[in-house]
Amino acid sequence: MPVRVLFLHSGGDWIRGSECMLIALLRNLDRSEIRPFLCTSNKLLACESRSLGIETEFISLPEIMIESAETQLHVIRWAKACRQLISFVKQQRIQLLYCNGGSTCQQGYFVGKVTRRPVVSHIHSPYNRRYILLYRLHRANRVIAVSQAVQRHLTGKQRFHREIQVVYNGVDTDRFQPVGRRDLQWRTKLGLAPDTLVFGQVSSLIRRKGIDVLLRSFQVFTSSHSTSRLVIVGDGPESGEYKGLAQHLGIQDRVHFVGNQPDTLPYYQHVFDVNVLASRSDAFPVSLLEAAGCGLPSLAADVDGIGEAVADTRTGLLFRAEDHEMLAGRMHALAFNPELRARLGTAARQLTLERFSLDQYGRAIHKIILGEVAQPLG
Repeated sequence: MPVRVLFLHSGGDWIRGSECMLIALLRNLDRSEIRPFLCTSNKLLACESRSLGIETEFISLPEIMIESAETQLHVIRWAKACRQLISFVKQQRIQLLYCNGGSTCQQGYFVGKVTRRPVVSHIHSPYNRRYILLYRLHRANRVIAVSQAVQRHLTGKQRFHREIQVVYNGVDTDRFQPVGRRDLQWRTKLGLAPDTLVFGQVSSLIRRKGIDVLLRSFQVFTSSHSTSRLVIVGDGPESGEYKGLAQHLGIQDRVHFVGNQPDTLPYYQHVFDVNVLASRSDAFPVSLLEAAGCGLPSLAADVDGIGEAVADTRTGLLFRAEDHEMLAGRMHALAFNPELRARLGTAARQLTLERFSLDQYGRAIHKIILGEVAQPLG
């Protein structure tokens, strides 16, 4: 009989990195060995899960947080959600709770303790000690970190019940792969000539992703390379601010904000020449793996786990976070050196095949789940 696993995920109604990885995991699990269930407060994720034939419950998953402006004391709602989850676990004979993200562990840990089920917490962010303690991350039976940087950050803040295991995000390298010949219609839609040098970033339009740093870098770079273009794929609460900044910098005619896209693959394959990620912080971004899978070199801020995804001078070039002058210099280094771009892109693809494939990711999670179910609870 397959092991019955309840996946928990909270957060806003969007599909970003952690949601993408959970969807990929649910889609590729061996159902003969693991039967997944999902409880989530994310409507988009719930719809996607149901489309995969997974029994899914859409429920509120409030958290209790005590931190100045972030204080949330939804005790009654929190307790009600815990009762719902306990009932679900017993009714569906769940054998393990898998918390995708830190906040769900706050309820997952309590539910696991009451029902005597093991709890796995998959951490996608470098939480501070207050969050670690309130979310009960240090008490989970197994904690997975998306990068060594996140692992070091967590263990530097708090002693954990067991050693934190690193499992890198993965990418479907059969889908995200280079194309022999570009489909020029994708550039034509944006008014880009086939030979235009295009830098691109795929990310939410939020401060953490460093869009302002990218725009300032591109202004410096295009002061001497005015024919190059920048394409930004994604949306977010700071969208208007960044469009205004592009206008203020006088580069609005060289920057294309294309908003959220149902599929980012065509941009990597047919539009971008160089992938960029100017983040101020980023645990282990999936966009770098997607670009690398498509054979693109990346220019990326050397922060958190990014240096584990991009090997400096081998698969891309790193720069100091928030240093727009340094990023502009890295743009210049790649702008008129197609041989270097090709070499870095080829190496990026090879590293992705070796270390960051979706198969490797799925196998690692699969092994952890089965291993924790087999472990006697202490």
